[in-house]
Amino acid sequence: MKKISVLLSAVIALFMGATSAHADLRDVYTISNIPVDHTANTTREAEAQAVAEAKIIGLNRLIERLTLEEDRALLGEDFYSYSNANELAAAVDVDNERRSTTVYRAELSVVYNPIRLRAQLSQRGVPFIDQQASRVLLVPVSASAAPVADWAAVWPRSDEGALSPYTTSQRPRSSVADWSAVAPEVRSVGATGAIFAGLVGTEGDYAVNLTRMTAAGQTVIGRTRSVETLEEAVAAASAYMDAAWKSQSIVRSDEARTDSTAVARFSDQRSWNAMRSAMSNSPLISGFRVDAIARDGALVSFTYAGSEERLRTEFSQRGINLLSSPDGWVIEYGGSRQF
Repeated sequence: MKKISVLLSAVIALFMGATSAHADLRDVYTISNIPVDHTANTTREAEAQAVAEAKIIGLNRLIERLTLEEDRALLGEDFYSYSNANELAAAVDVDNERRSTTVYRAELSVVYNPIRLRAQLSQRGVPFIDQQASRVLLVPVSASAAPVADWAAVWPRSDEGALSPYTTSQRPRSSVADWSAVAPEVRSVGATGAIFAGLVGTEGDYAVNLTRMTAAGQTVIGRTRSVETLEEAVAAASAYMDAAWKSQSIVRSDEARTDSTAVARFSDQRSWNAMRSAMSNSPLISGFRVDAIARDGALVSFTYAGSEERLRTEFSQRGINLLSSPDGWVIEYGGSRQF
C-alpha cells in the first residue's frame, strides 16, 4: 500500500493554535476515505479533477458531521462551490493511488481549516459544534437478531473522528450489563461511560437500540432506523450517536444563559478530576471557576446555556449527578440517582 502525505508542518501548527482543550480537533476536521476516479487528457489533469472533487465531497460530509439537518438549509449552493471548498481545505492525504497516462484513481483524505470554517458558519448564522463528546466504550449487544460475534466483528476498533468517539469493547454481550460489570473496561480505555448497541430485528431488517451507562446511572439514547445489513446498522448507530450529541450540545444564539453556583462533593482526587473536567469541557458551560476548595469539596461557579434539565442530562452523560438541596445545587460523581 502506497501512502503519500502532502501535509505541511503549517497544518499541524494550525490545529495546535486553533484549540487548547480539544487535542482531537484535527480528527474532527479530517474527512477520510473519499474514492476518486477521473480520466482526462493527462494524468496531471485527471489528478487535479480528482482532488477538486474530493474537496467538495469532503466539505459536504464535514458539514453533515458538524450541523443538524434543519440548520443546513441556511447554507446556499455557493458554500459548496469548488472555490469555497478549495479555500477551506488545508491539506490532502493520498492513499491507494493508481495512475496511468490518462487515469487517476485513489482514496483521498481532506483536512479542513477550522478557523475559516467556523468563521463562515458563524457569518451565515448556522449553529454547529466541533467539540467531541467524551469517549465511551461501545459494547455490541445481540440476543437473537444475529450471532453476537458477527455483530461485534463489523464494528471498527475505534472511531476517532466522530463527534461521539468510541472504543469498541472486546467483550460483546447478549444483554445490557450493569455499571459494575463494564466499569473496569471503561476505565482501561480512558472512557467516561459505555454505550450498549443492542441489535434487534431480523436479517434484512435490523435496527439498533442505544443505551448509555455511566456511574450516574442508565439513560436510553434511542433507536436507529431500520437497515438491511450489519454494516449499515453500524453506520446508522454511529450517526444516531452523533446526532444525539449535536442536539444536546449545540448552543443557539437566542438561548438563555444562567449564572449559577454549586457545591461539588467528592471523596477522592479521581472524582474531583472527573467533575472538574465535566464542567470545564461542557459545551453548555462558560466561565467555569473554582471559588474555594477543601479536602472533600469545592465551591464552583459557572454560566450555563439552556434549561436546568438539559444541564442535568449533560452531566449524567459524563457520570456526574446534579442534585438539588435546600442550600442549592450539589454536584457528585456517580451516586444513587435513577434515570
